[in-house]
Amino acid sequence: MRYRTVFYAAIAVVLFFVIVPVLGNQVEGSDAGAIQLGFEWVTKYVLPWIFLYWFIKLVKKMK
Repeated sequence: MRYRTVFYAAIAVVLFFVIVPVLGNQVEGSDAGAIQLGFEWVTKYVLPWIFLYWFIKLVKKMK
């Protein structure tokens, strides 16, 4: 049950960091590059932490 909660929380964080900049730029009337910038930001800063979390869990499980 806890793994499911962590998984959904990670998905929610990723979606939050993609949707908020996109909606903010749409309100301001900016270009459509906000979606690309949102994905770049998520892959650069958020996904490595998620990968590190699962890697640590894998190493602990192997011990």
